Parts: sequence; structure tokens; C-alpha cells
Amino acid sequence: MDVEDWYHTYFPEDNVDRSYSLMDGLDVALDVMRKRGIKGSFFVVGEIAASLSDTLKRMDSEGHDIACHNNEHIRPLSMDKEQFRSQLLKAKQEVERILGHAVLGYRAPSFAIDDERLSIVEDLGFKWDSSKLQPQKSTKYGYLALPGFTEVSPCIYSNKEGFMEFEVSTQKIGSMNMLLGGGYFRMLPWPFMKWMTKRYLRTGNPYIMYIHPIDLSHRRMPKVKVGGINKYLRTHIGRRHMLQRFNKVLDLLEKNGYSFVTIEQLRSEING
Repeated sequence: MDVEDWYHTYFPEDNVDRSYSLMDGLDVALDVMRKRGIKGSFFVVGEIAASLSDTLKRMDSEGHDIACHNNEHIRPLSMDKEQFRSQLLKAKQEVERILGHAVLGYRAPSFAIDDERLSIVEDLGFKWDSSKLQPQKSTKYGYLALPGFTEVSPCIYSNKEGFMEFEVSTQKIGSMNMLLGGGYFRMLPWPFMKWMTKRYLRTGNPYIMYIHPIDLSHRRMPKVKVGGINKYLRTHIGRRHMLQRFNKVLDLLEKNGYSFVTIEQLRSEING
């Protein structure tokens, strides 16, 4: 889960009322995972970490993987390299202050990162990243060529220093690489998403599905005056049924013989 609020996800640069929160979706996800005995990886936006400190500490003690998602939800590619370094370091220090230990993982907001900025992630002491996607047509996403990396397992890459990249799962449909998570999973018809997911699972590759608190929140989406009909649809479609879908995809994984691990657990297993 990318631990960010509704305005981070859909209105990161707009002047909207940030006093209203849909972060109850995090508790919904944790409840489902607790009942199933599943641990997950959670990428936290630094500027809201303090407000979630008790929850993050509990998640950490229960074995979940707490990682970083920038300090503000700003696309790394929209910042120069020093601004990005400053943003990321601030987030890392804040989450580490709360947890009392090093934070090892990172994911870029909107997956908008390139190889130069990925080297900054490694330089700041992170041990792994999960921002790589198969090339996307949307300009909001970035591209990682990963020079110097070797694919050590399907969709998992490592350089000679042991820094690892975990590719987020996509399914190729025609000329498009469809993400198996986020708003796609909530908004597209379930029969289509089920078909794509089952098709992907037949490969046996590691499966990383990502969601947001807004996807599972029981609260109403606040009314906003910016964004137009496109933002309205993206923030409303499918929310009523997302909890059911979340459970359905977990059932699919279990039926296809998948086991659940955090990304940090997987990294440690691969490194021996």
C-alpha cells in the first residue's frame, strides 16, 4: 500500500481541504491482512507519518514492512536532483525517528523516477526500491533502464552492491502494459481485472499489487471544485466494491499457490 491520503493521490498540487482524511482505508487493509495472517509493505508519505506514528509503530512490531514514499507526494521527475535528495532524506529521517530503526525501502510517487534519481535512493542508504514498471504510455510515469543491474529472478533486479529493484506487476494487453493495482483495480470491470490477474498468475512471477487508503476507505469522498469530471470519476468509481475485490484477489493468489511475504523478506531471502 502507498500510505497517502486522497489529496496526495489525485490532487497533489491543488488547493483542496486537507483537513478531511480517508486514511481509515489503512485500518481496513490492516484488518483484512490481520485476519488472513498476511504481512505487507507500506510506503509512507513523510509529511503524514507523525499523525500515524502509533499505527506505524504497531505495524512495525507486527512484522509489516514500513518504507518511504517521499516527504510530500511530488513526482521525483518534476524536481531537480538536489530537491529530490532533500525530499527523500527528510522522509527517511522522519519515519526512522518514529520507528527507531533504519528504513530500507522506497517507492517513487506515480512511479516517476529515472536512473539518476534511483542512484540517489541508493546513496541515501536504502537497500531496495519498487518503482519500476514496464514502459507506460502515460507521461506521468518514469522509466528505469537499470544499467549495471542483473535480473536475479523474474521482475527482480540487483546491482553488484546488492541494491535491488522490485518491478510492480503489469499485464500486457495489446500495446498497453496494464497495472494490476491502484485505481485500475478499483475502476475497471471485475471480470476484466480477474481475467488479467489470472493470466498474470499463470506466469508464476512475483506479484506486487498496490492499493491506496482511498480505495478501501468507508468515508465519503469530499467535494472539490478542481479536476473536472475525469478526477470525479477516478475518485468515485468502484469504491463501494473495493473491499470485496481486495479479498477476491487475495483468494486468487492463495488458490494459485502464492505465499505472502514483504518485499524486505523477499530481498533478504534472495541475498541469503
